[in-house]
Amino acid sequence: MSRIHFIPHVHWDREWLRSTDASRIKLVYFFDRLIDMLENDSKMECFTFDGQTAALEDYLAIKPYQKEKITKLVTERKLLIGPWYVQPDMIIPSGEALIRNLLVGSKYASSLGHCMNVGWVPDAFGQNKVTPYLFKELGMKGVYAWRGFDYECLDDSLFLWKGNGNTVLPAVHFALGYGHYRGFPEDYQEVKKDMENFIPKLEARYQDQEVLFMLGSDYAFPRRHASKTIEQLKKDGYNCQMNNPEDYLDTLLQAAKNNNHQLNVYEGEARSAALGRIHAGITSTRIDIKNAMRYYETMMAKVVEPMIGITRALGGYCDQELVNYFWKIIFKNQFHDSIYSSSPDSINHTVENRLLNLRHGLNELIWMNFRYLAEKTDLSSLKENEDILVLFNTLPYQRNDYAFVSMIVKNKDFVLKRQDGSIVPYQLTNEIIDTCHDIEYYNGMENFHDSGEVLEGTKFKVQLKIATSFLPAMGYEILKVCFNETTENNIDGDVTVFENGAENKYLKIKIEANGTVTATNKITNETYRNLNTFVEKGDDGDEYNYSPCVDDQEICLNDTKPTITLIESSPIEVKYRLVYKRMVPEKVVDHHRVAELKELNIISDVSLKANSQTIDFKTTVENHSSDHIVRVTFDDLYESLQNCSQDQFGTIIRDNVIGNQKSLEDGATEYVLPIYAMQRFVKLNHQNSIMALISKGPLEYEVEANQRLCLTLLRSVGKFGKADLLIRPGRSSGYRMDTPSSQLLDKSITSEYSIFLGKADQMSDLIRNAEVLNTPVQSRYLNDISRHKNDNLAWCNSIFKLDPRVELMAYKKCEQGNGSVVRILNNRDDDVAEVILTLSKDKQCYLANVQEEKLEKLENENGQILIKNIMANTFITVIIE
Repeated sequence: MSRIHFIPHVHWDREWLRSTDASRIKLVYFFDRLIDMLENDSKMECFTFDGQTAALEDYLAIKPYQKEKITKLVTERKLLIGPWYVQPDMIIPSGEALIRNLLVGSKYASSLGHCMNVGWVPDAFGQNKVTPYLFKELGMKGVYAWRGFDYECLDDSLFLWKGNGNTVLPAVHFALGYGHYRGFPEDYQEVKKDMENFIPKLEARYQDQEVLFMLGSDYAFPRRHASKTIEQLKKDGYNCQMNNPEDYLDTLLQAAKNNNHQLNVYEGEARSAALGRIHAGITSTRIDIKNAMRYYETMMAKVVEPMIGITRALGGYCDQELVNYFWKIIFKNQFHDSIYSSSPDSINHTVENRLLNLRHGLNELIWMNFRYLAEKTDLSSLKENEDILVLFNTLPYQRNDYAFVSMIVKNKDFVLKRQDGSIVPYQLTNEIIDTCHDIEYYNGMENFHDSGEVLEGTKFKVQLKIATSFLPAMGYEILKVCFNETTENNIDGDVTVFENGAENKYLKIKIEANGTVTATNKITNETYRNLNTFVEKGDDGDEYNYSPCVDDQEICLNDTKPTITLIESSPIEVKYRLVYKRMVPEKVVDHHRVAELKELNIISDVSLKANSQTIDFKTTVENHSSDHIVRVTFDDLYESLQNCSQDQFGTIIRDNVIGNQKSLEDGATEYVLPIYAMQRFVKLNHQNSIMALISKGPLEYEVEANQRLCLTLLRSVGKFGKADLLIRPGRSSGYRMDTPSSQLLDKSITSEYSIFLGKADQMSDLIRNAEVLNTPVQSRYLNDISRHKNDNLAWCNSIFKLDPRVELMAYKKCEQGNGSVVRILNNRDDDVAEVILTLSKDKQCYLANVQEEKLEKLENENGQILIKNIMANTFITVIIE
């Protein structure tokens, strides 16, 4: 007879149906009961709180005096918490965001006595292929997961999950879901009937007859009679016990060993809907929120923390606890239901409020570093007619792009100079772009009072671009802004303009009459057509799923010729603006699009810059219709059955058409459309010349006809949940209620993306371009400064330089102590040997794990650290002291 392991647990959606504060009320009553049961019921041996810790913070914010009791229960492993801070989506967040979520969550759990030593992914909508690697790097001994797996790919619920590098991690699949049994009924006879129903189903999924019985579900309060019921089952001959995920995994592995059970190895992501819905299309719901979150998580890891790291290395100070406060805001927005926007409007508005907090906080953190340099640098040589412009490069290598600078100046005649007096040419832009009006932003880029003088006509707003090649790696340089001076030095560039077109040494582009872009790769002499084509169609889905309408016809906006205007023309950039106006159906009623029409406007800027292999686009969709989707498409020259997109630590190969999936007629919960999410780029998986789509925001893509890349720019839906969709028959996934905010009605949604054209062997250049495009130089013009010697800080500094074959994931302060962490990623598909990190000769360096525990000292040979090898699609962590 099999042995039944009951794991009492709860899945706590911190916000989903209700806001965090509304859920917190229930949470307080939940923990009050749980603490009472764990303290006073000797047979209530353990309880697993959803693998996360943020909700525990929520509880202790109300009842801080309960911390001692919580600590005792956690230390005794009666209450199991962590390793997450929140349960995130596993596909949308960046790799660094997932790492930091686990780091913050596990540190908090450990501070209370113990962090659960297994990964816990009960409700993410599909499984990421990096998951086993992520948990193994954190030191976890296994992982539990549900959605995405099915019985066809897993013959047993215990298996080995192969991840990046040489990672193989034991994994347990929730055979009937994480919440198949909410709790024991009061009537014991009903319990016995449930056992007769569930146990045969579970035994079929546990070959070694150590059966997992999940005792709990969403928001499920622990049943006070649970321990007594288990004792009664024992008396009635059931071989059963209460257990926790750590001990149960040990039991499973020991049973497999005893039975010579060779565990099957699973590799890759899991996107099957045979057992549970994975909600293809949710990656573009409330795309405005997802675009903003992509921006803030990138700014935090690639700009804010490295800037703090630079100034810390020069004597500055910033608590990691302060930085983690804003990371926690990011994590709360990456909670799976929150980042999905699969919630009522009230929750989406809560997420938007946190975006505002991030905007204010990150701007202020950025500004602190400019202020530090202004206060510590020797500015005694400045004349009265000279101010300063500070530029930070937070990439660990030299750049070759152009920095955007916005200034409010007293005189339009000025020259930019380095400290030695050499002139730095610049190019004024024709168009003045609207900038942020927050006080934190004015602190640095535009003095708050200066903006008033612009309105009065006594000062002028100017915007310009500067070549960045002079900037040091992971450092800064201060330039002098010398007023009442002029120069004949012009900025160099290789861009030339012709009618509705432009070219540089790599590319030649032509804007066709219908607005599509024709581009020639001058390196390979290949010409691509139908680039940046806009298409629109109906969406009969809800916040969870895109679903096609009945008898819908896709509308190509390029059938209506746009207006084409040249708005920038200089040696470093040529930019055209395309404006489309097209009438499209107003909404969807009873699965059909109505005859009434509304105007859809698209404004798309097309830019070619000097020395660049990318064509850059900034597109705004002005939406006035409901229930539809707008995408931009790009046709490759070559076909492939598969696509290659960037994931958190490397690339993933996916099929353009999903074959062999279980049909709806055979019981599948959803017909899974080949709609995927990327991190930075996607291309077709062939060995010919590269045409890759790089995104700074939108992440949802599809490949049509094995040749066309489609990027979603807008998805407009108005229902939280909807029943009987064409691709998802039956019940609704969320409640059947209106969510008008998700229609994005009368909103303007702006997205930035690029097309990279290169040779077949330029994959590394593609990765580098994606990194540079998403990590802009930070610049601030400062006129409220002290022209004194100050602390004699230099006008130019570089903290470290990294081997160009790898990328930087993070440069941050250690969680404990005063050291710094440099996380280095090899997101190429081959190992990289003898990686060089160049830094100060007096620094001590150590290889460490994700928990920032030192593993091995690295010798500093005259300012160079040699890292012997970084495996493909893996990262390492280095501590610098």
